Amino acid sequence: MRIGSVPYLNAKPLVAWFDTPEGQRSGFTVVYEVPSRLAQMVQTGEVACAMVSSIELFRHTDWEAVPHIAIASTGRVLSVRLFSKLPVERVRSVALDVSSLTSAALVQVLFSRRWGTQPDYLPAAPDLEAMLCEADAALLIGDQGMLAREQGLTVLDLGEEWHRWTGLPFVWALWLGRAGQLTAQVQDALLSARQWGLQHIPQIARSEAQRLGIPDDLVRHYLCDIMQYHTTPAHEEGLARFVKECQQLGLVPVAQG
Repeated sequence: MRIGSVPYLNAKPLVAWFDTPEGQRSGFTVVYEVPSRLAQMVQTGEVACAMVSSIELFRHTDWEAVPHIAIASTGRVLSVRLFSKLPVERVRSVALDVSSLTSAALVQVLFSRRWGTQPDYLPAAPDLEAMLCEADAALLIGDQGMLAREQGLTVLDLGEEWHRWTGLPFVWALWLGRAGQLTAQVQDALLSARQWGLQHIPQIARSEAQRLGIPDDLVRHYLCDIMQYHTTPAHEEGLARFVKECQQLGLVPVAQG
């Protein structure tokens, strides 16, 4: 059975188990794609479920989420950032990483509701230099969002901006699947994977630090102190607030009934 995941560092504690001998015996294969592609794969049935942008749960009436598992943060997230040539109140155009779904919506919520401006939004490949040639500011997510250069730019961490504004955590991604796909077998495997991943953070951090070419202590800090993989009532409240803000901007449909 195929499941999907983003290829970013923040998802590794949720999927690394599937590469172990025990995980391989589970019968699941992980397919790695960017969030926008994963949403398409869930919709077409190419994967049974995917760790995909949280906003997609509210764009598809027949999708469900696996309870109690998420990629979330409270405050600074490090890997979802806006890079700007201008102070945020003067930004008139924003290049949005086409890989992104939830973060792209969050940018629009923050500009409209927190900063009180309405810039133009331009879809763009995740190349910071090229993005900033076309727009005043650029959104990058994932590993590129964490590692992109900052020199001479105003850099805003979107997790931190959300928390300053609302006082709430932000839920970036959830295990999502179409109704009927999230069987007990699937959910048990995903819970086992999380349990293993959280118990093996040092091992994962060493491997990912080598892959990314960054210090091991930075990776460990990110996975242990920044990322959150359990949901609480505060996370549910943060997600509900985000959905409400998106509905007001027409980014997701308003629930009926």
